[in-house]
Amino acid sequence: MDHRAHCPPPLPTPAPDRGTAARRRLRPLAAAAALLALTALVGCGPSQELRRHDGLAVVHVGHLPVVDAVAFTLALDKGWFRDEGIDARADETSAGALLTNLINGTDQFALCETAGVVSAYAKGLPVHVIGGVSKAAARPEDDSGGLLVMRNGPVRKPADLNGRTVAVGQLKGGGEVALRAALDKAGADSDRVKILEMPLSDMTAALVKGRIDAMSTISPFDTTALAQGAVRLMAPGAEAAPRGMQMAVATSSVFERKNPEVVRGFRRALDKGIAYAAAHPDAVRQGLSALSPMPKKLIATMKLPVFDASTPRSSLKVWTDLMERYRFLSRPVDVDELLS
Repeated sequence: MDHRAHCPPPLPTPAPDRGTAARRRLRPLAAAAALLALTALVGCGPSQELRRHDGLAVVHVGHLPVVDAVAFTLALDKGWFRDEGIDARADETSAGALLTNLINGTDQFALCETAGVVSAYAKGLPVHVIGGVSKAAARPEDDSGGLLVMRNGPVRKPADLNGRTVAVGQLKGGGEVALRAALDKAGADSDRVKILEMPLSDMTAALVKGRIDAMSTISPFDTTALAQGAVRLMAPGAEAAPRGMQMAVATSSVFERKNPEVVRGFRRALDKGIAYAAAHPDAVRQGLSALSPMPKKLIATMKLPVFDASTPRSSLKVWTDLMERYRFLSRPVDVDELLS
């Protein structure tokens, strides 16, 4: 009997959201709904048997049209996956579909926000992190993210945000947990700060018009706000999670168990792309131009992420510790089990 006869129909794959193509920030409600629905798909997807073409292992790689993903496209263009016997094929998708496609076997790998993978694993979904792509900067001044307030507004220090409103791109994700930890570290009380989710593209207008008191954003979305009188108050990612893994590489535990050599080869090829991206920022900007409809003048000036695949365990544990401390997880996460 086909066990899939009792399974729910596959989730539809949402179309890519190119309106926020600058970086990885997710559409929170869609991502949360997809995560809940994933539990019904475990064991119901394709067999995840490896397909080969011209002697190469065919794998599909889910990603968003964001700057962190350029490390993958550079490795693809350089032929480093083929050198490992892998025919890697890009699958540009939406945030809500990244993990869904891993579980149902549509994709074999995904480049995801680290906090999202950790949360999925804590809920019992069969996903593993096989490494990282990018990290938060070690110093706040070098980080591509920031918490902005108006120069002539009432907020002069983090504690001034007690009782006020801050916008983040995603609730219960990496942006919120980093913000809370950074505020508390700086003397504010994050329990007294009203945190709401808002598309990054809408934040500047809300800040300038006084609908919010601060915006937690990333480059290049900070460009317009800074030009309209905003200033950087702090860099939550670097303050709360310095060198923490920002974008993770995930696969399903089923695929990894059946194809360990392919997983190792994929990791080696991607590591070359990450190292190349770190050493060639101009190539990253050029690659982002091909990947994203973002205006080239913004790409030319935006801060780039820290491309770094080293120390995956410690950089992943930064996030699991923070998410457990702020009760973002349904259960504790063993980093050594999550990281393969």
